[in-house]
Amino acid sequence: MLRHDGRAARTARAGAADAGIPAGLGPARAIAAACAAGHRQAGGLELHGRHPGAAVGPDHVPGKTARPRFRRAGRYPCEDAGNTAGLPPAARAAGRTRGGRNGMNRLAFTTATLAGSFADKAAAIRQAGFEATELWARDLFDHLEGPEVALRVLRDQGLAVSAFQAIRNLEGYRGPVRQLKFDIACRMMDLACLAGSPIVTLAANVDAQASGDRGRLADDLGQAAELAAQRGLRLAYEPICWAPHVSSWRQALALIAAVDHGALGLQLDVFHPLIQGEIPDVFEIPLDKLFLVEISDFVAGGMTPREVSRGHRLFPGEGSAPLEPVLRGLAARGYAGDIAVEVFNAEYGAQPPAAVAARGWRCVNQLLDRTAQRRRNRNEIRF
Repeated sequence: MLRHDGRAARTARAGAADAGIPAGLGPARAIAAACAAGHRQAGGLELHGRHPGAAVGPDHVPGKTARPRFRRAGRYPCEDAGNTAGLPPAARAAGRTRGGRNGMNRLAFTTATLAGSFADKAAAIRQAGFEATELWARDLFDHLEGPEVALRVLRDQGLAVSAFQAIRNLEGYRGPVRQLKFDIACRMMDLACLAGSPIVTLAANVDAQASGDRGRLADDLGQAAELAAQRGLRLAYEPICWAPHVSSWRQALALIAAVDHGALGLQLDVFHPLIQGEIPDVFEIPLDKLFLVEISDFVAGGMTPREVSRGHRLFPGEGSAPLEPVLRGLAARGYAGDIAVEVFNAEYGAQPPAAVAARGWRCVNQLLDRTAQRRRNRNEIRF
């Protein structure tokens, strides 16, 4: 069992006191409060950047002002492309050419695919070869001793957080319901800061009772983007193919353009357009608005898109979805952000996490290699 880091707790309490946060909070609450207050350092988290309100660099909001974001003090070992110690031979070989600083895209893997404790999931993801993970709020509270354990696991595994999942059913409400939704969103953003994530995700509202008025949706997205920017975060808006009002990437992109806030961009989960029979034209998406790409596969059948998405997704290359044209487009477009493998499948959840993560790594790399080879055969830009 991992023990509590007393030095981190003392640092958190000292930082909280300096920020005017009441004494008596537990270490996890002190860290979260210091994070929300924008304090310089709390429990192993260090604030990188200039003073609050200063203009910040490309990791933040272009042309806007925002508090710099929290990152874990020190660099993750996985950010060094040469650091592949402890990985299987295949993962070490792939790590020299893909991901980190020397490759185009860092590969991430969502914890929701795997069974077991968060420590088991993180170890499986990292040992498979992935450098980052999509973290869910429940991951932080997997251990009875609280979020400090999850943060230590991430640090010890050298596993970065590509995005924090997921704010849901936020936009389009009025009155007390709207206030409650935004209160929840703020707490999710604070947890994203605590986890050291640069991005917090927002799924399009699937509640048919919420308003579809474009003006109201834009206002709500703008307020959410500003709340994210105040914390040094970016907000990635994900269209959902069964959502009543924002079901396509073009609809989401139109709202993002209407809001025109540097902290708001698109989360492109290619499952949603592909299962609707559309290959997304990534050349229509401004690169500075494409915050995150997620990939998975599927086999078209008699189920609804929602049923397939929630329990029957497959690893890239295991189904019949036309993923290669999307990846070729991303490469030609010059997309350099993370590519996350996001698969929800009940069968995968019943298998050992290490075997599932290794399978995911093999599948995504085989797909990327096939895509690269075909691009080379066509004398296109190397992927």
